[in-house]
Amino acid sequence: MKRKVIITIIILISCLWVAVTINFNRPSSQQVQDETQSSQQPRPKFTDQQIGVLAGLAISPEWLKQNIAANQLVYGIVKPSDTVPAGVDDYSYLVAADDQDGTVIFFKAEGQTVIIKYTSQRNTKLKAKALTLSQLKKEFYQTRSQKREVDDYVAGLRTE
Repeated sequence: MKRKVIITIIILISCLWVAVTINFNRPSSQQVQDETQSSQQPRPKFTDQQIGVLAGLAISPEWLKQNIAANQLVYGIVKPSDTVPAGVDDYSYLVAADDQDGTVIFFKAEGQTVIIKYTSQRNTKLKAKALTLSQLKKEFYQTRSQKREVDDYVAGLRTE
């Protein structure tokens, strides 16, 4: 009788151990939901100013850095009264306040894509480039120091 009780207790403990082990190693519904959401790669969340700085880094990093350092980089949103090239009416922009080389970067986020139109070196013809937000994040906003740098540039923007 004593032996049956001991064997029963051992079996119960073993079953309990197996149940706990299985439950412990099984992902929770929250973990499954997080993994599903991350595999869908949601749009990185950036402010318009951050997108502008990322666009500036992609197009002309030295121009952006020099004008930020000189407190000359201006961020704005094209208004109906602004005189701008055709096709950028609903864009935001970065321009140097002193406008010595004529560089202007227009940008607009459309879903996952950032459309960038820019001029430089007094060339009035707009060049265009399209990059995804994920590409910009991967190249310029991945590490802690990159994030700090971009956010510092954003803090240094002047507005019109």
